[in-house]
Amino acid sequence: MVARVAGISRQAIYRPVRRRPATAGPGRGRPGDEAIVEVAKANPTDGTRMVAAIASRELDEPVNRKRVQRIMRAHRLLQPVRGEGRRRRPGYFRVTRPDELWHLDMTKVWTAQHGWVYLHAIIDCCTREIPGLEPRAALPDRRSCCCRRNRRSRPRRRSWGADSRHRQRQSVHLAGLRRHLSARGVTHRRGGYRDPESQAFIESWFGQFKKRCA
Repeated sequence: MVARVAGISRQAIYRPVRRRPATAGPGRGRPGDEAIVEVAKANPTDGTRMVAAIASRELDEPVNRKRVQRIMRAHRLLQPVRGEGRRRRPGYFRVTRPDELWHLDMTKVWTAQHGWVYLHAIIDCCTREIPGLEPRAALPDRRSCCCRRNRRSRPRRRSWGADSRHRQRQSVHLAGLRRHLSARGVTHRRGGYRDPESQAFIESWFGQFKKRCA
């Protein structure tokens, strides 16, 4: 009767609570675990997905993300995760499917041959794909560059509709871009001024691009 009222199985009531031994767990001591630990220590700011991708490349075999998570947890290498109950920032938007929310921004990288190279990029906040990417050796007209990049990325996308959203920083040149997106049924939303967290996905991609490639 207690199990029926509580909505749990009788096994959960009669089963004694025991701690799992430290040596328990599938895959403990498998070849390649040391390489995963070394990758995690060499990239202390990366999560389990990135560590699994790098370890797969180094070991030349697929590495399961859950295996990486278990090994990183055993060595206390997991990154702290903020709870979902924290205070939501203004403009918080939950992404549920691809092509629902894109982030767009520009960054610059110093090169010895061309000086400052400006990079415009768009990221899909659901799949983390980069549907639009355009480097320029000189600072271009931002409005025309944004519109041109959106036109190039549109044919490769699966769906564009009235419920698609496009988020970018506050800027003066966005009036033309906003008209360009509105004509195609895309809602434009502006991020906060000097607020990188409102563009967290594209800012994180820029950081990884500069650290790993540039």
